[in-house]
Amino acid sequence: MAHRSQSFAYGTKNEASNHSKPIVYSALLSRIAIELRQRITLSDHIKDDIEYKNTFDGKEVVDKICLIIQKSDRKLALRIGRLLSTQRFFHDVSYETQLVDSSIYLYEFTNRTLYTLTSPKPLQGSSSDCWSESESGGDVNAIELLYNNHMPNGIITDLTHCYVPTCWDIKPCYSPICPKRLLQIQREDSSGSLSDLLTKSSTLFQKPPSFNTTSLHHDYWADNVDKTIYDSLTKMERKRQENLYELIYTEKDYVQSLEYLQTMWIKPLTERPIIPSSRREGFIRKVFGNIEKIHLINIRLLRALQTRQSQHTIIYQIGDVLLNFVTDFEPYIKYGSKQYEAKFALENERYINSNFDAFVNATERHPSSLKLEVNGFLTKPTTRLGRYTLLFNEILKHTPPDHPDLEDLPKAVTIIKRFLSRVNIETGQAKNRFDLERIHYNLSFKYKFDEMNLDLLNNNRSIIKQGTLKKSCQPESVEYQLILFDHYLVVAKLKIANGTERYVIQKRPIPIELLSVYLPDTSLNGSKRSSTLLLPYLTPNHTTTNPSMQGRSSTDLGPYYKDMTSVSVNNTKLNQYPIAFQHLGRNSTTHFTLYASSPATRKPWLEKIRLQQEEKNKKSPIFEIIPAIREHEFIDTNKINHFITFNGGQQYLLASDDGVYVGHHNYKYPDTTPHKVLALEKVTQIYAIEPTETLLVLADKTLWEYPLDVVNGKPTTQPAGRLVQTHVPFFFVGICLKRTVLCVPRISTLKSVISTFEAVRGTENMVAVLPANTSNMVKRSTGFIDRLLTMRSLTLPSDELHLKKIKDCYVPCEAYAVELSASMMLITSSRGMIMVDMRTDKPQQLLNPSDRNLAFILEREKEVSSSLNLRQPIKHSKGNRLFNKFLIEWEGTPESFAFSYPYVMAFDSSFIEVRNVITGAIEQIIRGKSMKCINTGHKTELPLVFGCMLDPVKPNYQQVFKIQLVDNNFIDQDTSIEPSTLRRS
Repeated sequence: MAHRSQSFAYGTKNEASNHSKPIVYSALLSRIAIELRQRITLSDHIKDDIEYKNTFDGKEVVDKICLIIQKSDRKLALRIGRLLSTQRFFHDVSYETQLVDSSIYLYEFTNRTLYTLTSPKPLQGSSSDCWSESESGGDVNAIELLYNNHMPNGIITDLTHCYVPTCWDIKPCYSPICPKRLLQIQREDSSGSLSDLLTKSSTLFQKPPSFNTTSLHHDYWADNVDKTIYDSLTKMERKRQENLYELIYTEKDYVQSLEYLQTMWIKPLTERPIIPSSRREGFIRKVFGNIEKIHLINIRLLRALQTRQSQHTIIYQIGDVLLNFVTDFEPYIKYGSKQYEAKFALENERYINSNFDAFVNATERHPSSLKLEVNGFLTKPTTRLGRYTLLFNEILKHTPPDHPDLEDLPKAVTIIKRFLSRVNIETGQAKNRFDLERIHYNLSFKYKFDEMNLDLLNNNRSIIKQGTLKKSCQPESVEYQLILFDHYLVVAKLKIANGTERYVIQKRPIPIELLSVYLPDTSLNGSKRSSTLLLPYLTPNHTTTNPSMQGRSSTDLGPYYKDMTSVSVNNTKLNQYPIAFQHLGRNSTTHFTLYASSPATRKPWLEKIRLQQEEKNKKSPIFEIIPAIREHEFIDTNKINHFITFNGGQQYLLASDDGVYVGHHNYKYPDTTPHKVLALEKVTQIYAIEPTETLLVLADKTLWEYPLDVVNGKPTTQPAGRLVQTHVPFFFVGICLKRTVLCVPRISTLKSVISTFEAVRGTENMVAVLPANTSNMVKRSTGFIDRLLTMRSLTLPSDELHLKKIKDCYVPCEAYAVELSASMMLITSSRGMIMVDMRTDKPQQLLNPSDRNLAFILEREKEVSSSLNLRQPIKHSKGNRLFNKFLIEWEGTPESFAFSYPYVMAFDSSFIEVRNVITGAIEQIIRGKSMKCINTGHKTELPLVFGCMLDPVKPNYQQVFKIQLVDNNFIDQDTSIEPSTLRRS
């Protein structure tokens, strides 16, 4: 028994060593079908001016089968392919021909194959049985599908090890058609192919049943015309008459096909209870559309052609008749656009309605169906429209000069091509809308915190590519359904429940703007490392005015672009064709890798993602970045921290780790060189109070006051500043109670004390000049106490200074930011936003605690307060949430924000996220490295937003830039518009 089992399943070891091992056990037709479906690359092709989606050609089928069975015999592969097509695994796009080993003929997988084979469980022991579009979520497995005839099945005896169980030796057994005997014959006659040898030595292989064509038998025109008349015509005229005869009889066949649909399908379905009455009318409308209108047009055309044919044996002119009718082909457009939805509705009804499935099987076996399935008849109107151009051109080819048809027929061809172009456009759009609706209504998220509105019903939304990739390189690995929309990449599992496809999103959808894709190197020992970064999304560089960025190729842009020509070495034995995806932003530290079944399957994903990102780059940007200072002045070790303008915007001050710089803020002359005016360490914030001629400098958490005229000096002659306060994380200057007020916080975890100063105009010599070596004295201080005493000893009484202290404000928590209004101080803290009345010093909560729509904020405040054992401050009903369903969830981890109505900019370290505050949609992503905002433009002299990042050309330098609206994006403010309820687009 051991010998018998081994022989039947695997053959002998010697036999295996002499031949290439097939990818699967190729004697089983179902295994070939599974492997073929995984290896075929679907793409769009055009035939007869008609665009066919998700198709492949006959040559590719034969090539893949040869690869699967590991044999170069194309005749054998062709026969196997025809066996698959006979069982309706795939079919010719026009349902007219069997498989042909040619790139001219196009084929597509049947809708039922794609629909019902989306979730089988892999068979135990198979090497590549996972044929699903996703991991199985139901309890239907491949065995059940085989029994239900949902998959091709059969034994290819040519490729079996031997059908005799006792055949285990290396010698042929008693069977005259034992494969070992055939191999022996093949070795003796190596010139013959395996297929020919099998035909000679066995009658086991029968000729496969031909795929019946829809064309009826017709005589030639020459058979129906008097020989005398025939001999009197030129060779060209005879050919022309044959073409005219073909046009008329094919039109008659076509009209009969339309009548067949009405008689054998529409009428029974309307009159008999095959489909429940609740959905009967809708089903007939979806599947058969306006077939009756098309029939009325073509029956009139046929009668006109037959009338012209009956007038004389030799038809002289036909173009005038055709030109009169082709203008009425408008119903073809609507019909063609609904074909995809019609096929889906048909297969869905067969899946859920056994009565209808039985009716379909019985009707398709009826003699009038010509052994052609109903889809073959449903595609005839569209294919007929494309066939007209071929028939008309053949007539034109054999039309003599100066003939009237030479003027009419080209016009008719042009009109039909316009209809075909509209059909292709409408079909693509209708298919896209139908797929988007189907996904939208059957979409769910595995994790609740990933839930978001993908806005799939938006009229501008489209599906770029859809397919499957595996979780690992193992054949039995889980498969994910990847959907590349025009705005997001979605990773989902496809499950079938009650005949309906369910898309369960496994990971947070990745915006195209924040998607990075690369090919990881996979060595033979399984180790991985990053390699081959593909084109990332970079918004502004194609419109930037930065001269150094213009005219550069993608390979010159440092970290932004990488060459994608180098392909990693893969372990093809394990089918390792990985693609690594990275979601920049909050998930920037994580990536995930999925595996394609072949390089041909992986390549379209790389191309489609690259093209879509390039398409996004072509979109006119909302903002552009413009250099603010001369480039390559600040190396990356001297961090730029703040940037302001003063003197009416004509000059700027820049704070960096090694001091304060001044320069001319003039965009006409951006090459002006900044020069240092103050030599201080770790300057993080500066502010010029021009009315009092005061310059505030925050250096190493110490706030200093300088006269504003220091901007005209040099570090060697800089005056000493006056110490305002130590331990200062930040400060804020604003107008409150009609006075210029400086807020200086002193912060700890449990409390914050915010000192307020009023900026006043001083008298002459109000600020004492300290010794020039003050900075050196401070630096030489050995301890904190000595340093503090030294600085204090060098200051003057407060009544002689520009800053006059008003009072201290106390809050029992850590303050993050301070803002001033007309009469209030607004403090952002760990316990929420607190307002302090500057007249009464009473705190009150900005948010209304009774507003349930603010619960997600208030509850978080309570959690922080309880963890710190803090008592909640007195709350008064102030702010309610205005737009309850509006919420922006940032893709990145913003460190600062800027606002330019109606856009808000969030600065992440690797990109600037620009969103519309009306809709919440991502409008633009500006990519960079080490990006940060150095001036938000809020309550500044000029509402300008400045930022800095590593220079894309020389990454060891920093680039300071200004963000401004592109000219055509300036809009008037209209705050009356209610934000969209969409969380994102």
